[in-house]
Amino acid sequence: MGYNALLKIREFNSLTYGIDKSVRIPELPPVKRSYGHEALSFIRECCEDLKFDTDTPARIEMSDSDGRSAGKGQIPYNMEKDLDRLSFESAIGRFLSSGSREDAFDIYYCYCEIFKPFGAGYDSTGLLLEMLSEHEANASSLLMKHRDHYSHSVYVFLIGLAIYKNIFAVRYAYNKKYGLKDGKEAACHFLEYWGLASLFHDIGYPFEIAHQQMKAYVCKLDKSNNDDYGFAPYVSYRNMDEFTVSRLGDLNDLFAKAIIERLGESYLRRTEIEPYYAEYTLRKTLRDRAVHENPAEKDYLYMDHAYFSGLMLAKTYLTRHKNIERYEQFPQEVLDALCAIILHNSLFKFTMRSFLHTKEPLRLSDGQPLAYLLMLCDELQCWDRASYGQNSRSGIFAFDFDINFSTEGGVRFVYYYDKTYESKVLSAKSYRDMLYDGYTKRSGAVRKDRSKFVDDIDEIIAVKDVVPSFEPNVKLPDPGHIIDVRIEEKQKRTGLYLSDSNYLNLYDFALALNGRYVGAKTEDEMKKAFEDNLSLEYKLSNIAQAKGFAAQLESIGCFYTDRPVDYEPVTDFKTLIKEPGHEDDLTKIAMAEHERWCTEKRAMGWDYGTLHVGAITLDDGRKKNDNVMRERIRLHHDLIDYTELEAQEKFKDSDPMEQMVELIREYDGLTIYRMR
Repeated sequence: MGYNALLKIREFNSLTYGIDKSVRIPELPPVKRSYGHEALSFIRECCEDLKFDTDTPARIEMSDSDGRSAGKGQIPYNMEKDLDRLSFESAIGRFLSSGSREDAFDIYYCYCEIFKPFGAGYDSTGLLLEMLSEHEANASSLLMKHRDHYSHSVYVFLIGLAIYKNIFAVRYAYNKKYGLKDGKEAACHFLEYWGLASLFHDIGYPFEIAHQQMKAYVCKLDKSNNDDYGFAPYVSYRNMDEFTVSRLGDLNDLFAKAIIERLGESYLRRTEIEPYYAEYTLRKTLRDRAVHENPAEKDYLYMDHAYFSGLMLAKTYLTRHKNIERYEQFPQEVLDALCAIILHNSLFKFTMRSFLHTKEPLRLSDGQPLAYLLMLCDELQCWDRASYGQNSRSGIFAFDFDINFSTEGGVRFVYYYDKTYESKVLSAKSYRDMLYDGYTKRSGAVRKDRSKFVDDIDEIIAVKDVVPSFEPNVKLPDPGHIIDVRIEEKQKRTGLYLSDSNYLNLYDFALALNGRYVGAKTEDEMKKAFEDNLSLEYKLSNIAQAKGFAAQLESIGCFYTDRPVDYEPVTDFKTLIKEPGHEDDLTKIAMAEHERWCTEKRAMGWDYGTLHVGAITLDDGRKKNDNVMRERIRLHHDLIDYTELEAQEKFKDSDPMEQMVELIREYDGLTIYRMR
């Protein structure tokens, strides 16, 4: 199950090379929580043949050499596609283990490389992703309340995979929407378009940061300016008429038409509003979404980042897909994902329901499963989010989460709070809102034996659609108790290092490392060598090597940062390792790099083997390694202990460090420091 091409190439290797054990399929990465395991098993068990070519006989039979590995034309095309999926699976496992921004990067990168939603190559999506992470970490400190959206979006993505895999109602609604039969074709379809909706749903957040910063600043200086009631000054964006223009016309008109089309036959029927009037009002609302020309409506209290996320993605998509010249040519699945993004934050919850004069939540039966699932998962993902805003830093939030799926169809969401801060946890609002002790609404209405956290979600989307035991009538006790809150000892994470850069240089580092290895001299040559020649597995390998730099520096008492710190800068690495006490540093680095490389290779199913060593005889009688054979059988002669390596191979393990030191100098603001 899972990797059909890898199983076929194993048989092919047996016939071709006479070996029985090759191309090992590794066990699923170990993860602590069941939702993570379900997300991983969805990638492995449900998404078979992802992006396969099923029309070309040679590719079906694995007799072609159209795929890339360490270079072009080394492996069968469908084998490369299986390895792409295995790379995605491995990246998810790393992120679930660390929760780090750098490992979140790998998941974004894998998705963009596999599905290419905005075109081929990292340049197509890299700027969007890096700008979100960079701007959020740097520009949001002045906000009163603000928490991470970069890793948050990856968690939202993973929760959705687990829910789709385990809740039949969600699969049924999605498959019915797109006319799919339950199976691997539907799963691959869901992975692509759910990934687009979830991973990019907060890409427009920097627009909201600027708006909220000004209000937070003024409210902090003058307490008489109350943000909640609209007394504070606010930012209004101009030139929106120019910004929203596209070759399909005004994108506000496009989204108004698309959203009402999608809600017209279901959700709108539960209101008294005619579709034509709803579309007219929504078009007007969207055009005023960032301008706020009517302060009386108090929409200016919030700047809806979801609106900008949808705009930015639509503009980027149209830029990369120039064949789309009319609204009708816009792929419906893509438009569904973009509409889900625009709806997910406040547009549906507050504005649309206000002018539709309804409090009806969105239901799965409304035929918008991506919008439903995005709203649900976005609300559930309230744990492990880095706090940037002033009030958020001191807040108490859950540090971990899980979903328990029962065989009878029951679902329970589990949130874990840190026992170290137990006294604060017990009085924290985020904790108390999840309890079933009941609560009192602002209006004074008392809710008995209900969770405010769940009821708030049910106001937006019908929870009973995914959790049948939930009681939607707030006047009655809820016997479902679908939230479980636990207080546990928080385990220290591994893989966190002092080295830090607010700008994600990982791709640039990987590009340069590979470029220097292959002898590329210009930036264009480096990019071509990386993008055109390497498979996703090897691209990620170079990125992992760049990440490993932080751990290797720390092992010798150094770190890098782009912030000014009062430590001694390292200007000459070769001089450093000759100083007293640093004589063994190069060996430490080489050993650490080799161990990292071995772990990476084994996680991708490689094993030790020497069949390819000296397998090619040159005209002059000399022996040469058969690298094509190596990539097909996935056995490597260097998967041994560092002490057993030949001298030349040991040198290769320390060489990247010296290259990275040179690269660090090339990036403005990054400096290496000694801790002692």
